[in-house]
Amino acid sequence: MKFETKLRRQCERCTESSIKTYIANIKALAKLAGLEGPPDNDDSWLTEAFLAQIKQEPGTRYKRFAIAGRKALAAYGTKGAKLTQWAEAVVDATLQYEEIRNQQKRSAREVANWPEDGYASMQRLARKLYDEQAQHIYETVQPDYSTATELYMLQRHFVILFYAWHALRGDLAEARILPKGQNYIYEKDGRWNIHIGTHKTVKSHGAIDFALAEPVSEGLDRFLPYVRARTSHGFLLTTLRTQNRMNRRDMLKMIRNTTEEHLGKRLGVQMIRVLRVTEAAEEVNQTTELRAQMGHGPLTQFQYVSK
Repeated sequence: MKFETKLRRQCERCTESSIKTYIANIKALAKLAGLEGPPDNDDSWLTEAFLAQIKQEPGTRYKRFAIAGRKALAAYGTKGAKLTQWAEAVVDATLQYEEIRNQQKRSAREVANWPEDGYASMQRLARKLYDEQAQHIYETVQPDYSTATELYMLQRHFVILFYAWHALRGDLAEARILPKGQNYIYEKDGRWNIHIGTHKTVKSHGAIDFALAEPVSEGLDRFLPYVRARTSHGFLLTTLRTQNRMNRRDMLKMIRNTTEEHLGKRLGVQMIRVLRVTEAAEEVNQTTELRAQMGHGPLTQFQYVSK
């Protein structure tokens, strides 16, 4: 039986995006071990010595590879001491990662890609794309007469605008424009909402459902008529070349290319989420300090509301 088939059988309740992530990380782990890919029926490459090597990797790589090894052993059906060692490494890597996060330390990769104004750079980029591209199209081109290129430019602005306010994972690419399926947008009380019924942590946290921030909701009001006029696939995002629905990978590539072109920083959604969390932590710290100066008690997690 092929390794991927084994992994899918062992992880029956995993989402497709999680499966793809596990497979990619296990392949990267196998490559680090000097293999072309994970063997179908042999776990002997996941040795104690190899695990010791993994533990020397920087925090995020250690965590990613420890999880990959743990999932690979589960796919092989391995039990006993070897499985326990890798499972304990996952816990250790997670604790190390959380300690770094709690101290607000940045990895080397994060330092290299960290915009000077942090998460605010996304709103700055959204305004830039609107002023330089989207506004002219909205003001001069009716939806029925728009071109594929114009739709793509409007779409690029909307995606950046969305992530400037909502640091979601890549699930926006799965959103339909009608309330059906698992992931979709819908209107309620004059405001656009998004429902994500299938995502990485749905089993532990349930579906994600929230009202879009006012600037994003207004942006969707402008963007959606062009989507409806130019497409028939029923999804929010569209590829430039084929005019088919855009998949998650292509959307993530579009975000990375756009941020690199305009900000000089190649930001993926994981990095955008780190920027948002860091900003939120700084806002909480500032508010807590202000409350202390005013003689109030500490701010609880229930009193803080993110963007």
